[in-house]
Amino acid sequence: MAKGARTRATILRVAAETASLGGVARLNLQPLADRVGMTKSGLYAHFGSKQALQLATLEYATELFQAIVVAPAKTEAAGLPRLAGIYERWLGWPANAGLPGQCPFLAAAVEFDEGEGPLRERLTRLFRDFRGVIEQLAASAVRHGHLPASTDAAQFAHELLALRYAHQWAAGFMRDPAALERARAGFARLASRAPPQRP
Repeated sequence: MAKGARTRATILRVAAETASLGGVARLNLQPLADRVGMTKSGLYAHFGSKQALQLATLEYATELFQAIVVAPAKTEAAGLPRLAGIYERWLGWPANAGLPGQCPFLAAAVEFDEGEGPLRERLTRLFRDFRGVIEQLAASAVRHGHLPASTDAAQFAHELLALRYAHQWAAGFMRDPAALERARAGFARLASRAPPQRP
């Protein structure tokens, strides 16, 4: 890897760590340059703007997420075991990626909830894509007889995302020592109950 690429990778690693602690919106060139031992102009040469840095950080975090959460599913049994594996890795992925804080995507979704622009658009696509993965896995679990035939895959994905949000809030903001246990119990209940019929 060339020196420039190594430097950029180092910057993005530190940026992802920073985003997991303080959010993507708070990423600024000068504080980040100080952390990696560069000048602001040196860091600017790699990204050109604060927004470009934020977008690159999201892409870097996406690569980590894919490697840690999604890719291992290829070796798991189809249906509910694969879905359960994705969920379990999703709960712990920041720590397993070496990030010191919480999931930067969930934090950024709150930060950019009311805004517009490239950052919000990219986050929206990321969440839609991952929601699609969850829906496909839920549908597969139905086909394998692991979930009731009446399961609405889109509703299942919606509730699973709600569980993950609740876990981030409980573990981070509330510092609840039972957060992980509750998140797992919520999944077990969601995966075992027969959902109500649509009217």
